[in-house]
Amino acid sequence: MNKLFNNVIGKNWFTKVLSLAFALLLFSYAYDPNESSTDVNVPGDSETANLEDIPVTAYYDTENVVVTGIPKTVTVTLRGPTVHIQQAKLKKDFEVYVNLANADLGSKTVPLEIKDLSDKIKATIDPETIKVTVKEKVTKEFTVEAEFSSNAIEKGYSAGTPKIEPKTVKVTGAKDEIEKIAYVKANVNLNENTNEAVSQQAKVSVLDSSLNKLNVQVEPETVEVNIPVKRTSKTVPINIVEQGTSPANINIDSITLDKKEATISGPEDVLKEVESTRVEVDLSTIEKDEELTLPVIISNGVTSVDPELVKVTVKVTVAQEEQEEEQEEDPQENQDSEETAATEKTETRMISSIPINIQGLNSSLEASIKNPRSSSTSLRISGEQNRVREMSISDFNLYIDLTGMDDGEHEVPIKVNGPADIDWELAIDTASVSITNKEA
Repeated sequence: MNKLFNNVIGKNWFTKVLSLAFALLLFSYAYDPNESSTDVNVPGDSETANLEDIPVTAYYDTENVVVTGIPKTVTVTLRGPTVHIQQAKLKKDFEVYVNLANADLGSKTVPLEIKDLSDKIKATIDPETIKVTVKEKVTKEFTVEAEFSSNAIEKGYSAGTPKIEPKTVKVTGAKDEIEKIAYVKANVNLNENTNEAVSQQAKVSVLDSSLNKLNVQVEPETVEVNIPVKRTSKTVPINIVEQGTSPANINIDSITLDKKEATISGPEDVLKEVESTRVEVDLSTIEKDEELTLPVIISNGVTSVDPELVKVTVKVTVAQEEQEEEQEEDPQENQDSEETAATEKTETRMISSIPINIQGLNSSLEASIKNPRSSSTSLRISGEQNRVREMSISDFNLYIDLTGMDDGEHEVPIKVNGPADIDWELAIDTASVSITNKEA
């Protein structure tokens, strides 16, 4: 018997079978199918972790309501076994959410919850509750307007009507927010001194009447804006506009400009309506011949004018009555003058407000004298004393000859017919005349 047992023990296969049996026995003792392998209770194997910027998911009826008051992120504090905490920190496969699936319209305080987190971990959310407002959701279509700075357009150029594609956008938001909408604009950024057409993708902004941005969704968020830019200018006459009344003793002989035309720029529709610019001359301040520098005044909508300033020359004559009064006020001076005149037998005096006649104009045309404004001027005459003193306006014929001239603006010399024994000098030599065709 002993010999048989020794033979069996001595066999190699017996040793292997016996080792396998012992291994199976140990495995069945250590393995528990209902317990995780990570649940080994090691003293000190736990920790606390703060996880910031954890996103919040909201569950609600996105088709019919809008919810405000939900924070984008929260802070979550985790406590539990180290192995589970490390895994949660690494994967962040849990979710913080608020459930508003059956929430009524209005404001309410609701808790934040967490899911998909190991039951071995305890979690705290900061904040634990939030105040939300549930509002009725509305979608409405609006026309988009282009918004840009006209100051960025180079002088002499203008921007035409912008073309926007698409012309309308859908705006979705809470009903009360939609009711606040005053402007839906596509903001276009232009470079300084823009002088050519602009094509740009522009973001759409939705604003209330105070230009505050509203919390709404826009579809599409951007639109294509095309702004035509082209040179627009026009040459127009500069008109003299008289303001006030000249002093009683002052006769305005002429008002002339060093430049008679100006080039204006602006939108095409504005230029169509503008026929002239103007310079305003205050006659109440004119007491003698003066040269003034005055601005060229433009109409609303005109963006620029060239020149911006012009020189204005005003020629005047002091009335003869005033001169005579001055002589009466100074008897000694008057006596001296009479003695001198008697000695020299000559005299010089001014005859004012002699009318300027028009001659030689074609019968199909009509003409008006623009300058001098009164269609008259003055003559300074000189000659034998008694002869000069008897001269009057009727002794002189001032005229302009328009023979062969067509319609338009003309500068014409003023001619004089008068007594052969009298010398004279015109206060102004030329007249500005406008010739037009007679209406049929």
